[in-house]
Amino acid sequence: MSPWESVFIWITICGYGITSALYIYSYAFKKERVLSKLHLVVVAVFLSHTAGIIARYLAVGNLPWAGDYEAAVAGAWFVVLFTLLLVWKNRELCGVGLGTIPFSLILLGYGVICSPQLTPMALSLKSFWLGIHVLFAWLAFSSYVVAYGLGIVYLLKEKNPQKEFYLKFPDLPVLDELMFKYVIFGFITDAIMIATGAIWAKNLWGNYWSWDPVETWSLVSWLTYGIAIHLRLTMGWRGRRMAWIAIGALSGVFIAFFGINLFVSSSLHFFGAM
Repeated sequence: MSPWESVFIWITICGYGITSALYIYSYAFKKERVLSKLHLVVVAVFLSHTAGIIARYLAVGNLPWAGDYEAAVAGAWFVVLFTLLLVWKNRELCGVGLGTIPFSLILLGYGVICSPQLTPMALSLKSFWLGIHVLFAWLAFSSYVVAYGLGIVYLLKEKNPQKEFYLKFPDLPVLDELMFKYVIFGFITDAIMIATGAIWAKNLWGNYWSWDPVETWSLVSWLTYGIAIHLRLTMGWRGRRMAWIAIGALSGVFIAFFGINLFVSSSLHFFGAM
């Protein structure tokens, strides 16, 4: 990390850590007043997060899309951005941060243990198609994480329907429909991510598809959400079932984005070795 980047990123980690604890506290002790103000704290921490990305850009001359550290920093940034946009449009959804902010904290924690040293971007990464591929990857990832957060809120509200703390949340059908919309958006942007990645792979490796572990897991996770959509439209799976799918399916996405390179050094997507 550059000196300023290190300052901003560690402020961000501490900030998301504190807000994660406050989200858990709010739910555990039904502190609606604390919960309703937490998005303001998240905004402040998000600005530090953004400053850290800018500092890295000034130090290396490229946006954060090379290597696990930069992927984690960018991924967490998009997740928090989606969370803030959702809460900005509907303050009743301020509780979704219970799922998304701790998840972003874990991403950043993963990132800082993945050798965040300053290195020039490999020539293979300087591609228009890679930029489009990465952008849609983060749009899909963030949508899936927000759907995961909405799934958690749905299950908690369903379990405590009459408690005053949960009465201020949107009704269950509203949460269910919104959760499904984010799954749909994630599924479409995920498809574009896979397609543009294939185009880039053809230019870089000579094949549209190589059955690389990252490619394979990306396809598996995409198909998982496709099955969820199919079950919703043809068999009427809603509510609790859809919430559990939104929560469980995220594990496949996380493996595709981050888990493979932890255990498989032979992946073509292991850019840290390039």
